[in-house]
Amino acid sequence: MPDALASSAPPAASPAPLPQICVRAKFFFEGDRKWFIKGVTYGPFAPDAAGDFVGDPVKARRDFALMQEMGINLLRIYHVPPKWFLDLAREFRLRVLISIPWAEHVEFLNNAKIRRQVEETIRAGVAKNAGHEAIFGYYVGNEIPFAIVRWLGAQRVIEFVEKLIRIARAADPRALFSYASYPPTEYLLPTNVDFVSYNVYLERQRDFEKYLARLQNLAEDKPLIFGEFGMDTIRKGEDEQASVLSWHLESVVRGGAAGTIFFAWTDEWFTGGHDITDWAFGLVTRDRQPKKAFAALQKYLRGDSSMTQRVALPSYPKVSVIVCSYNGGKTLAHCLESLDEVTYPDFEIVLVDDGSKDDSQALVRAWLEARRARVPTIRQEEGAVVNGQHHEARCEVFDGGGTLPGFIHIVQPNMGLSYARNAGAHAARGEIFAYTDSDCMADPDWLYFMVGTLLSGDFVGVGGPNISPPAVNWVQAAVSAAPGGPSHVLLTDVVAEHIPGCNMAFHRAAFASVGGFDTEYRKAGDDVDFCWRLQTNGGVIAFSPSAIVWHYRRFTLNAFRKQQEGYGEAESMLRFKHLIFFGPTGTAKWKGQIYGAPRFTWLFNKPVIYHGVFGQGLFQSIYPTPQSEVSAYLSSVEWVVLTAFIAVLGWPLEKIRMVPLLMLLGTFLVALSYMIHARIEPKFDTIPARLLVAFLAFMQPLGRGWARYFTWMTYKKTPGAVIAKPEPGVPAASHRGGCTKIDLWNETGKGREQLLSEIFQLLEDEGWRYSADTGWKDWDLQIYGNKFWSITVRTVTEYHGGPKCLTRVRLRATPVAATILVNAVLLAGLLYRAAFTRQDDYVWWALYMGMLVWLYLRAWRLKRRVADLVIAAALRCELVRVFGAASKPAPKA
Repeated sequence: MPDALASSAPPAASPAPLPQICVRAKFFFEGDRKWFIKGVTYGPFAPDAAGDFVGDPVKARRDFALMQEMGINLLRIYHVPPKWFLDLAREFRLRVLISIPWAEHVEFLNNAKIRRQVEETIRAGVAKNAGHEAIFGYYVGNEIPFAIVRWLGAQRVIEFVEKLIRIARAADPRALFSYASYPPTEYLLPTNVDFVSYNVYLERQRDFEKYLARLQNLAEDKPLIFGEFGMDTIRKGEDEQASVLSWHLESVVRGGAAGTIFFAWTDEWFTGGHDITDWAFGLVTRDRQPKKAFAALQKYLRGDSSMTQRVALPSYPKVSVIVCSYNGGKTLAHCLESLDEVTYPDFEIVLVDDGSKDDSQALVRAWLEARRARVPTIRQEEGAVVNGQHHEARCEVFDGGGTLPGFIHIVQPNMGLSYARNAGAHAARGEIFAYTDSDCMADPDWLYFMVGTLLSGDFVGVGGPNISPPAVNWVQAAVSAAPGGPSHVLLTDVVAEHIPGCNMAFHRAAFASVGGFDTEYRKAGDDVDFCWRLQTNGGVIAFSPSAIVWHYRRFTLNAFRKQQEGYGEAESMLRFKHLIFFGPTGTAKWKGQIYGAPRFTWLFNKPVIYHGVFGQGLFQSIYPTPQSEVSAYLSSVEWVVLTAFIAVLGWPLEKIRMVPLLMLLGTFLVALSYMIHARIEPKFDTIPARLLVAFLAFMQPLGRGWARYFTWMTYKKTPGAVIAKPEPGVPAASHRGGCTKIDLWNETGKGREQLLSEIFQLLEDEGWRYSADTGWKDWDLQIYGNKFWSITVRTVTEYHGGPKCLTRVRLRATPVAATILVNAVLLAGLLYRAAFTRQDDYVWWALYMGMLVWLYLRAWRLKRRVADLVIAAALRCELVRVFGAASKPAPKA
């Protein structure tokens, strides 16, 4: 009997307890130390008398000793093992990942008896060894055939797998649980798995790395591992196996996966009722002789150092980590302490205190004292010039004693977030600027993944995810799960359209190419503006899914409200500068996929799955549809205002009373969909938490939209004094011919390029507010005048032989949102009274017409003023306004 054989071995000292492996975002941890899966599959072998498929204890002990020598730390087995096997694994400090087999190949969902049998198989398999220290976790399923999934329906299969995980977790809360998927069913993504796992066999490195990036984004904020990867040495040979497995391990580490499991430990393999002799995937032969891959992998796997230290980057350019803080005392110490633990070999910390009024300075001094206790540090210099300006800023520079990163401390008056980020860049000494915030904590390998991704292609910048730390109560959990938090937007699996400001890095040259951050953005929006300007210049921004920072979100309801109002203000400011990126309601129109919110829902945004012809695709990919415009409109502030407007006007009419109620129902459906699919921390996932998420999903777009409109209507207008001041140097004769069409003649080859350059200079000198074309508009610039009108400017130059040029300028007054809204409300009210009250409101109509005349005069005066500015700019570059026949020269033959 196996137990008797085990007892015949020499008695061993009682092994030290194996700590439980926990999940934190994209990685596994053993206590406070990151734990990377270095696994092999083991068996199945021919069954013994007890029906177990794990071999005998003598052979297992010899195998485990060899694994320990190689550096293996996990075994994947395909049947529930006996207790002696787990005890022996614990003795050798090996964890065990158990696949529980069941009838995945049959139509299991349509037969109640089979379903109950499967559920009982999972329950009994987990309960058999519940609580054993050697158990890492369980797979509740493995590679359900893609044809069966297609037949039964992907959503039904996902829901069944989720139920199996709930059953298994109830039987053993200590273990981790997942489902072993593979490329033909990559879309099977149970939401309650502890980690995401795929069996992948791709033998070309570039193909594997591209697919790894895709799987990382499907896994989102959970660890990704490869449950099987191997190569047959009968057909490929030992040299190729060693080469492929080596680059596979390097790619897994650099790609930020949490581990990999090599298939298999040995060529000995029993399945389907007989030994397999025509495959040889093992790292050792059937008689346990190591192959070449054994030694090739051993140099990576053996030892206690982290895998990111063993798999080196191509180079390690100096990085300046810039942290901007304003009253960040609650979290600043944790942020600085986490940066001291970052493992990247060459970086410095630049802390910019933007005029904090809390205890931030005392916390920094305490942190520096704690550093000095570890490693003596020296203050190298002190200065007072930051960002090229003298503004009573103080700058101190400390070395790191050769062990800790250098530290630059800047204290300046409160100038706003963008100014602080520019100040940090000005003082930084690195080739790469990496930005995070004082309410973030960096993962130890943060810079390894950021820099590795940045150097992997022709990228100007890179970003990573920001993940909330665990909540302490159900309100925090609900707020963390609510929509509207900072997130990334991806165009492809590796290219980002937007990266959050609390986790981004750029080459110094790319930063300088766009002039740094726009100091107009004091609270938010600076990161969006910066990314869009880089992309407009042709730059490409990458995304690194494992370059994690932990971000303390706005956990209270009041803080969440203020955050959304700040985002609304920023959206309004961005719209004036990047109009092409915004829709008619003022919300951003992203080309890519927004991450962080529930993506694969079945009420809105139903995903598309490519199954291949007749369901035979080898890679059956899931494609989320773009963000639903219907759901966006139904939850917008414009929709709610329209609902209220119809309710007020239509209440006297019984036949249309249901219309606003139906409209409001649509808004509630969007919030309900978000509530159902929101990911709330399991221990706080209660009915009150779900209801709070629904409330926040309903209110968030309203609060953000209101702030956006309020800013839109009040913020971006040129000061009245600028508009009222006459343009100097414009002759009265230039006012002939009106102010809509301006024709300018020049005989020295000067045209629209010179004119636009002078216009921009005048706009800056005089303090006008404007937006320039980014390549997507049919106008050259838009000038924001008063609260009611803006002016668009278009130019074109005709060439009439030699250096003779005729430049035509066209000005057009465009009503802003406030003008349209006020007119719509007033006109609707007047029409309503005329249609349903049968009253003659001549006075009200006269007042309305008077208002229209007043608005027209405001538009004309603004256009006249802009025309004078254009003429002044023309005079600067020797363009003369012409009229009549002179503005219509005959075409040159």
